Amino acid sequence: MLSVLLILIFIRPFISSLAFPYANYFYSILLATCLAGWVIFKKPSFKNLKTVVYPLLLFSLALIISVSFSQNRLNSLSELYKYVTGMLLLIFGATLAEKNKKQIVNIVVYSGIIIALLAIYQYFFGFRHVSEYLTRHNITSDFTLDYIQRRRVFFPFVTPNILAGYLAMTIPLALLNRYKTFALLPLFLALFLTKSLGGLLSAFLALSAYFYLKGKIEKRGIILLTSLLLIIGIVFGLRWITGKQHIHPIFSATMRLGYWQDTLKIIGSYPLTGVGLGNFNLPQARYAHNSYLQLWAETGVLGITSFLWLIFVIFKGAILRLKNSSEIKQNAALLAACSAFLAHNFIDFSFFLPEVSLIWWMLYGTCLATKERKE
Repeated sequence: MLSVLLILIFIRPFISSLAFPYANYFYSILLATCLAGWVIFKKPSFKNLKTVVYPLLLFSLALIISVSFSQNRLNSLSELYKYVTGMLLLIFGATLAEKNKKQIVNIVVYSGIIIALLAIYQYFFGFRHVSEYLTRHNITSDFTLDYIQRRRVFFPFVTPNILAGYLAMTIPLALLNRYKTFALLPLFLALFLTKSLGGLLSAFLALSAYFYLKGKIEKRGIILLTSLLLIIGIVFGLRWITGKQHIHPIFSATMRLGYWQDTLKIIGSYPLTGVGLGNFNLPQARYAHNSYLQLWAETGVLGITSFLWLIFVIFKGAILRLKNSSEIKQNAALLAACSAFLAHNFIDFSFFLPEVSLIWWMLYGTCLATKERKE
C-alpha cells in the first residue's frame, strides 16, 4: 500500500487541477481510497496527532459550517475534497516511521527535479507550441502573452508564480539528497527562469530558515543565499526598468493590494460563515492572491482561526523537538519547505491548487513524526 501511495504522491504535481479537472477528480478519489486503506490495513499509531486534534476538529467544523451556509452548496461540495484529502495526507505524514519519511522526501525531490527539467525544456523548445495554441484560439491576454514574450516558464502549472512557489518548497528538501549539487542545479535554474520575485523571495526565506534551524551554515550555504540575493536583484532590476506597465513590480504590488481590499469587503459582509468553499470570486480575478484572506472569505472567522492555530501548533511542536531529534537536518528541511509554501501564499494562491497544496499537507504532517534521540 505504501508503494502505491508513493507513486501517487510522485505524480500529483503533474496533474493540473485547472487544466485537467476530470483527471484531478479521478486522482483525488484514488488517493483518498488508498489513504483510507492505509489506515485500515496498516493500523498506524496516531500518538503524534495528539497536539493537533482540537485544531483539526475545529477546522473540520468550520468547513462544515461553510458548506452548510454556502451561497452555492454544489460549488462548496465540489471544493471540499481538497481539504479532506489534505487532512488525510497530514494524518498519513504524521504516522510515518523515520525511514518512510526519507522515502517521502526523496519522492518529492525526484518529482521536483523532473518538473524543473520540463520547465527548462519549455524555455528552450516549448514556447513555440504555446504561441501556436494562443493564435489558434485567438487568446490575447496580456499576462499570457507576457509569459511567452519574456519566456517565463510555467509548465506543468498554470502560471510561473505557481511553479516558482512549488520549486521554492522543493529546494530545501534537495539539500538532503546524496547528490545535492545535481539536484539543486535544475531546481535553481527553473526557479530563475520563472522570473518570479515572490518565488525567489520564498526560496531565500526557506533556505535562511533551514540554516538557522539546523544551527550551522557552511560555505556552500553562504554561496546559495548570496546567489539567490543576486538573482532577486537582477530580476527586480529587469522588471523595474521595463517599459511595459504590467511587468513593473509596482503594478504587481498595486494589483494585489486591490485584490486584498476587495477580499476584505467580502469578509466584512460574511464574517462568520464566509461565502462558502469555492464561491470566492472577484471582478478582476478568480483568486485573492493571498490564500489566508481568501480562506477567511470562504470559511469565516472560525476557518481562518483554526487553520492558523493548526499551523502554530505543528510549528511550535516541531521546533521544540528539533534539538532533541535524531534527524536534525531532515526535520529542519521539512520545516523550511513548509515555510516556503506558507510564505508564498501571502502573495499567491497555490493553497487552492491540490497539485501543490497536497504536497504541503503531507510534508506538514511529517513534521509531527519527529523521532527523538535516545539518550
